[in-house]
Amino acid sequence: MTSELYNVAEEVKSHRQAEHDVQPIFLNRWSPRAFSPEPIAEELLWSVFEAARWAPSSNNEQPWRFLVARSEADRKRFLEFLFPGNQVWAQHAPVLVVVVAKKTFSHNGNPNPVATFDCGCAWGYLALQALHNGLITHGMAGFDRDAARAALNVPQDYDPVAVLAIGRHGDKALLPEAVQQREVPSGRRPAAESVMEGGFQPPAEASAEADTQNTESQQEKQSP
Repeated sequence: MTSELYNVAEEVKSHRQAEHDVQPIFLNRWSPRAFSPEPIAEELLWSVFEAARWAPSSNNEQPWRFLVARSEADRKRFLEFLFPGNQVWAQHAPVLVVVVAKKTFSHNGNPNPVATFDCGCAWGYLALQALHNGLITHGMAGFDRDAARAALNVPQDYDPVAVLAIGRHGDKALLPEAVQQREVPSGRRPAAESVMEGGFQPPAEASAEADTQNTESQQEKQSP
């Protein structure tokens, strides 16, 4: 969707404002729970996995695997290992995906300490491509990993990391009232609270330093 690339969506503007120059698609991607059960076209779904394919990874290991449920029977099996708070809305999503991480490097069998980090990067690529395709996504940590492993025959050298819901935005009136109230884009803490120059700093010190740098930057911009 071209509009997602070039304009901040109206539903997002009152909840998210960027402090620095970024592409609107980063603000427009959020995690709705109101899914339409409408099936997703094959080419659109493969497009999001193609985007994930091109994510960077340590040693080009590409540790991610995507276990996909689209049929009614498969989605029912996937729903069974979701926690109840996720089942209540994820049941409407036409596609559920379990992200699985390979825990070791293929070339030497050694542990891969950044396997889940790399899977997270692939998920980010997937989510942005999905938005571009007119779809919504919602990642979930709330599921029984042991039950997922057993139900999906996941080998011991792989770990279930997260569950994704993919589909089109639906009517939030179908959600329980308590869930409807949460159906808005979430905010983010200022970037300055996450970025620490020179080493780790307590939050108050990091924020103070960031304020100083921002003030100096503004003064430079205002100087003739």
